[in-house]
Amino acid sequence: MRKLSALLFVVLILTDACTVHKALNGKKENLQSGTEETAHCDAFKTAVFSFLAQDLNTGEVIAAYNPYKSLKPASTLKLLTTATALEVLGPDYTFKTKLAYTGTLHKKLHYLDGNLIIIGGGDPALGSKYFEETKGKQFLVEFLEKIKNLGIDSVSGSVIADARYFDRNSTPPTWSWQNMGQYYGASPNGLTVYDNYFSILFDTGNYGDTAEITGLVHGLPGLTFENYVTADTISYDNAYVFGAPYSNHLILKGELPVNRKNFAVKAASPDPAFLAALQLDSVLRANNVIVTGEATTVRRLEMEGKQLPATEYRIFYVKKSPSLDSIIKQTNTHSINLFAEHCLLASGEQSGAKKEVVACADSMVSFWEKKGMDTQGLSVYDGSGLSHYDAVNAVQMIFLLNYMKNRSNYFKEFYNSLPIAGKTGTVENILNNTATGVRVKSGTISRVKAYAGYLTTRSGREIAFSMNVNNFDCTSREAASQLERLIFLLTEFDK
Repeated sequence: MRKLSALLFVVLILTDACTVHKALNGKKENLQSGTEETAHCDAFKTAVFSFLAQDLNTGEVIAAYNPYKSLKPASTLKLLTTATALEVLGPDYTFKTKLAYTGTLHKKLHYLDGNLIIIGGGDPALGSKYFEETKGKQFLVEFLEKIKNLGIDSVSGSVIADARYFDRNSTPPTWSWQNMGQYYGASPNGLTVYDNYFSILFDTGNYGDTAEITGLVHGLPGLTFENYVTADTISYDNAYVFGAPYSNHLILKGELPVNRKNFAVKAASPDPAFLAALQLDSVLRANNVIVTGEATTVRRLEMEGKQLPATEYRIFYVKKSPSLDSIIKQTNTHSINLFAEHCLLASGEQSGAKKEVVACADSMVSFWEKKGMDTQGLSVYDGSGLSHYDAVNAVQMIFLLNYMKNRSNYFKEFYNSLPIAGKTGTVENILNNTATGVRVKSGTISRVKAYAGYLTTRSGREIAFSMNVNNFDCTSREAASQLERLIFLLTEFDK
């Protein structure tokens, strides 16, 4: 496939974006004219549009337009991140959360003279709603059982969460203030729990009324809210949460539907490790285990200048996450930003990078450069594509898709992680079932719409494609319609 990749680059160099249609033969005229129409439609008058489609078996470029333009990829960047994780870690890799204690365990007295420690291992799925075996509080029941099995009825110290597996400041530094407090902007954490979000419940009342906060689900104690959310004649959640990691103060703005009771708005959890410690502490107390100290975290102890737990942890239980291929399937199917960030950090750490976002992103770029990707113009600042600083071109995306199909040992896992157009995940509503066999990752952020993936044409040709438009002057839905039309034309290509 190195020869095919080289052929791709040669063809693209010879077919400049301004003249590519001249080099295409008659077999491609309908597809190329459709590409030109998409590029020059009124909705894209202010936009930059890029498109590339390649036959995976012959290396032939089927159609191209601005293929070297580096554009914001939005969530199609997850293809790069999840492919890297599969290549570096393997599909059977699991994250591990450990239970340990410090001090002395007096078994005959059923007494622990020390602390109980939850040691995070970067598992994104602890308590996650995306897996039957993890959702809800199953892990707490499991932890309680393991602690009871040690014969512990009382603890002189505290339940302490240790989330130092990842760098403390693991929020991608280029994420916007608008996204950071939303559930989809939840930061990765060495001890992630419940997908790192909580719900704020509102009663909304009549039009124009300020919505009343009635409760929290998986909320932390001590949170304060500056609430500007009002009731409006809408049918959807248009409320926004503004807040930073480890901050107890949140600003709430926007609108919610009128006359609703306990309407749930999801927000990023400011300190998931602390929540995990609090919840285990609560479960122990509810089951007659006496805990003398208050639940806390290593970070909180450090910030308060208090003594840290002894460094000699005695590990007595290791909980494994679902396998990496299962996590990646959820990541790509449902476009879960948090999972993608954990995959980035784990694969970067495995490659020798410091476990913080920028270093791991740089490591990922280096990984693909060593595989032969032309990384000029490739700019990666997170693993999910939520950053507006990310930039990828279509040639790089096609290289990735081509590599996974023809050179990777894990193509099956990668391919199966992609949602099916018209059927599953974030693309279940595109193409209206007019095309079959399209496995595609979508990407959407403000004024960005992108698709990348695989399809089989009417004549049986296997195609990798990447299309992206930035800074369009229309709705996201209208932009998506233009790109979906182009995907359909690809499926109908019968030469």
